[in-house]
Amino acid sequence: MKNMGNAVRWPRQPDRSNPKRDNTQWCEYHADHGHTTANCKTVAKHDNHVEEPAKPIPKRVINVITGGSEISGISYSAARRHERVSVNPETCSSQPPAGDYTDQVISFIDNEATTLINPHHDALVISLLVANYKIKRILVDNGSSTNVLFLNVLKEMKIDESNIRRCATVLVGFSGEQKFTIGDIALPVYAGGINLNVNFAMLDSPSAYNMILGRPWIHKMRAVPSTFHQVVRFPTKWGIKEIKGE
Repeated sequence: MKNMGNAVRWPRQPDRSNPKRDNTQWCEYHADHGHTTANCKTVAKHDNHVEEPAKPIPKRVINVITGGSEISGISYSAARRHERVSVNPETCSSQPPAGDYTDQVISFIDNEATTLINPHHDALVISLLVANYKIKRILVDNGSSTNVLFLNVLKEMKIDESNIRRCATVLVGFSGEQKFTIGDIALPVYAGGINLNVNFAMLDSPSAYNMILGRPWIHKMRAVPSTFHQVVRFPTKWGIKEIKGE
């Protein structure tokens, strides 16, 4: 215990006048009787503490927007087949361990949005680190059954197209508009200390956004997005994290 030095805050000397103290048990951390060092809750809390990793430094910022319509509400069965087919040992997204985030409450307060221009009907658009590039204009869309990345953004990221797994599928929006993908690709997406390998359907078409994060990413992150509050919140080992809309 002494080797812990200044890594922990040592407690003040306790009041030894408590007659209920079990003098047969000794805690080296508290330097007192009553419980053993092995059963000390303070020591256990220190041992289980994990520092949040430092946020990676992006190579560059991707601002590419080529215009075009929104592609949301992707619900065609081919999109769901895309998610099943694209899972393999090399590209499978690692889900956060279930035991790490227990009993955490994600909540919103009704007056949180007072700093926004109300009323508003804005979509939730954020920026994230993807493959060490800061990507702006990312739509978080729980109406989309797949994640989407546009080819012109991949080119701006200097990622070779040979990394795309060629497997065309059809995505259909609410308006019935059909888009054929050129394949899929797996890229790491960093958010709040969590780095997930995420599968994206690749589209070669104009868009109002650089990327769409749909339910696959939202559910793997156990995230709760709120367009009204313009924020997405999710549990981590270091508590509830949030990413605000832009």
